[in-house]
Amino acid sequence: MPTANFDEWVKGIFDHPLRTPEWYWDNDFDEHWGALGLSDSVMIEYLTRLFLAPDCLERYSLEQIAQGIWFLIGESSPGQCAHILLKPKVPLQRRIACVDAMMNFFRAFVAPAAPGLAEEQKSPFHIACYMWWDIFPTWGSPNAAEADLNSACLKTMAGILTIPSELCQLSALHGLNHWHLHHADRVELLVDEFLQKTSGLTPRVIGYAAMARSGCAL
Repeated sequence: MPTANFDEWVKGIFDHPLRTPEWYWDNDFDEHWGALGLSDSVMIEYLTRLFLAPDCLERYSLEQIAQGIWFLIGESSPGQCAHILLKPKVPLQRRIACVDAMMNFFRAFVAPAAPGLAEEQKSPFHIACYMWWDIFPTWGSPNAAEADLNSACLKTMAGILTIPSELCQLSALHGLNHWHLHHADRVELLVDEFLQKTSGLTPRVIGYAAMARSGCAL
């Protein structure tokens, strides 16, 4: 079975009409997705490449990109794409590199696409980005074998906090809020540093950070 190239893979994820239920809940999803012939090695390569060079998404609407984010990142997605990050058979450094690349995706694509105040209650794109770390397939549960991956996720969220974008900052804080369950000390330190070192924060971000610091945000 031939393996889809990167452009074919991107098209297979984002080039779909907007409808409910989404394309990936169709009965023939497995047949179409399987036809791409993606191995774990190819999947991690393509995910990392997408996060490092998101300009390939400019041909799609933000609503289509939102739909694709739910498919790629969502724990319950039938594609199980982000679960590749939890597979021990995939070299750890490649998985960490993929997580590291997510910061570039937020900096290079999300922030420019969502200037001003976040609209995570009504904009499909804002909602998907805000929920990124919520629907992510792990919240850093204790696992000695994955300690380095968990550290990379926390580092990436901390990096996203430095982006001068309300949506990016709320997304990272929303993620840290969930990770507080297993990484309370690290989360509290990261949020404290963010509040102390970052100027120009909106009142909403400051208030949300105060709740996320203790894992109490909704």
